[in-house]
Amino acid sequence: MQTEDVAQLLRAHDLRVTPQRRAILQAFRGRGDEHLSAEEVLARASAAVPEIGRGTVYATLAELAEMGLLSAFGNQDVIRYETNLEPHDHFRCRVCLRIFDVEFGGEELRGRPLEGFVVEHVLVMARGICGSCMDYHRGLADGAESMLSRAIVAEDAVDELAAVVVPSPLGDLIAAASNEGIARVAFTEHADYATLTALCGGRRRRSRAAAREHLAALTGSIDGYFGGEHMNAVDEIDWRFFQPAARLALTAVRQIAWATTLSYDRLGDGFTPYECGLAIGSNPTPILIPCHRVTRGAEIAELYVGGLEHLRYLQQFEVAG
Repeated sequence: MQTEDVAQLLRAHDLRVTPQRRAILQAFRGRGDEHLSAEEVLARASAAVPEIGRGTVYATLAELAEMGLLSAFGNQDVIRYETNLEPHDHFRCRVCLRIFDVEFGGEELRGRPLEGFVVEHVLVMARGICGSCMDYHRGLADGAESMLSRAIVAEDAVDELAAVVVPSPLGDLIAAASNEGIARVAFTEHADYATLTALCGGRRRRSRAAAREHLAALTGSIDGYFGGEHMNAVDEIDWRFFQPAARLALTAVRQIAWATTLSYDRLGDGFTPYECGLAIGSNPTPILIPCHRVTRGAEIAELYVGGLEHLRYLQQFEVAG
């Protein structure tokens, strides 16, 4: 592949023309029948750009494959073992990285002659997105959308709550609590933000004394979080405001440590992928329950209960801290 062809190709995909990208694409020498490993690309690219690093090559190959400039074949994952010894096909989800037994027509291929070759074994591996990951994403989208269109706290439950404005780098948050614990942490975009704001500064009834204590503790937890404390908040939550399946999922989310992530499919049992996504997307108490640390397998979701901008801020804030 000529230098000018490489440059034109990169620009056509809105990619900056860098020596590293040019060297990596030119490593293929214009031959469409080559199947190079990352190490082979590194060896060839190093001849043109001696300072190119292994990490740069791996990252750039992944980027070019994602953009459709290269096709990736093979499995970079560790070898997986199974007890099913009968011939069968597999499906590998590129998102959650799990492998499923499927019937994809491999049995027909095993008995088919191939001129010039002796076929001893046929492996059929289909790749794509599994149903669970699609269901989770659908639930996540429905949950995030619901926060903008409906109130999480029912009108008949509002009277038992006290509320306070909590300043944060994400803007003012509204936190609401009952005597049993925290019931809500709302962003300004949420449908019930105005209703909860009306509770702030109201007449303090004795029955809300415990609620105000919960709010004071939560305010301290949020201040500590944005101050760089790496411990998860331990504030009491009033789980009556959560659906049963959401409670199971979000209880597990509370255990995810600072600046780490966990895929939705590893949160436990007792809920479907859709229910899990719905719980994450409509989490009534974000930050207190760090749903921004939940991924869809290897994929960082771009849906969040508080919006994409807030999601990116929280993720970058924790990584930087």
